[in-house]
Amino acid sequence: MEKRIKKPAGLTALFWRYLLTTGAVIILLAILWWFWMIVMMRNGIVYPANTAANGVETVVQALSAGELDTADIPYFYRWAIFDDRGEVLSDGNMDQRHLDYAKAALAGEPDPQGMFYSQYHRLTQMPDGTTCVIQYDYSMPYGSEVLQGRLPEFQTCAAIILLLSWLAAGAISTHHFAGLLRRDAALLTGATETIAQQRLDTPLSGKARVREFGETLTAMEQMRLSLAQSLERQWAMEQQRRLELAALTHDLKTPLTVISGNAELLAEDSLPAAQGEMVNTILHSALRLQDYVAQLRAMTAEGAEADQKKETADLADLVCGWRGIGQSLCSAKQIRFQCPSVPKLELSVYRTSLDRVVSNLLDNAVRYTPVGGQITLTAFREGDRLTIAVEDSGPGFSLEALARGEQAFFTSDASRPQEGHMGMGLYFAGQAAKRHGGSLRLANTEQGARAELVLPIN
Repeated sequence: MEKRIKKPAGLTALFWRYLLTTGAVIILLAILWWFWMIVMMRNGIVYPANTAANGVETVVQALSAGELDTADIPYFYRWAIFDDRGEVLSDGNMDQRHLDYAKAALAGEPDPQGMFYSQYHRLTQMPDGTTCVIQYDYSMPYGSEVLQGRLPEFQTCAAIILLLSWLAAGAISTHHFAGLLRRDAALLTGATETIAQQRLDTPLSGKARVREFGETLTAMEQMRLSLAQSLERQWAMEQQRRLELAALTHDLKTPLTVISGNAELLAEDSLPAAQGEMVNTILHSALRLQDYVAQLRAMTAEGAEADQKKETADLADLVCGWRGIGQSLCSAKQIRFQCPSVPKLELSVYRTSLDRVVSNLLDNAVRYTPVGGQITLTAFREGDRLTIAVEDSGPGFSLEALARGEQAFFTSDASRPQEGHMGMGLYFAGQAAKRHGGSLRLANTEQGARAELVLPIN
């Protein structure tokens, strides 16, 4: 026989179920309480509430006729003896409070009711001329005089028992239904923690008993699957980029070797001073490129990171090297180069990485600056920040380049196009800035483009 699957209930249905269940239990307890009262009356444990009222006439007649002594008055009556002047001759079984009620009744004054149950009085003329005041109320007396004298009124005890039963039933019912909500809430909490900890390969466990919670869990499970698929696609893209970078660095080795080898052969020949300087510049640049390729290979190696440590460097020394690179790049294209003086400052930097970034920024500026243009390299301090800026007089960045320039392999034909440009310069610049705890800013000026490397001063 196929097992029937219980359908989750909605919050509204659950609320009404709670109210109906609790109400039914309260009604059932009231019925049981009523039957318990009846059983106790039938067994003489207590008497009906009208017992005293129904028997008071018999007591009064017996007292008037002298057939009943006051000592034999039933225990559920209170009595006291007064003279013809209203003075107390005997307080009988009354306490002071009930005696005050009796005096008020004897004087014909309003009854100063201060009890939960109303007090009733009957005045009886005794054979000796005294007056006996019989006091009673509509309450259920105990069947035993001992219980009547030691326990609170039965109605009070019964009401307390009923109230406690109702409270207990309400607490149990509330605990049960609240447990359903707590269990489902725990499932949601667990699902949230699973996703927050990025354990996306772990399916969300548990089935909610409340429909709304179940729908939320289903949506979170779908979100988990979507995130897992998205991360898998992202990982695949990163792997593809890593492979492309590795292939690129590998392919660069051969032309760089050819360039550096030919430059070394040319340097051995007797050349004019200007040509010799150009050859030295080519050789120096080829060696720098070989160093960059080596770093790229280390970065793209499976499970490897560029093994660099921070070192202390003088800003003036750094700028001096960058000035030489800028002058070499600009002279070949007949571009004016400016580099104002910089403040004295000691920096803790990844020097090789920072040199490469500034070289890339200068190379980008030269690439897009027309003949006769100008490139300016500045370095200045603003508070606890150092700004290294490269500004050119080229066409500037497109809107797309300003938004996506730091992405790896980004190129845009509409924005500063250049054949053979792989779109890695600004990407490495941004990554190096983040590694230093800074940022890369791209902007357009009235003259052209401006790239700023903002680094913290440690």
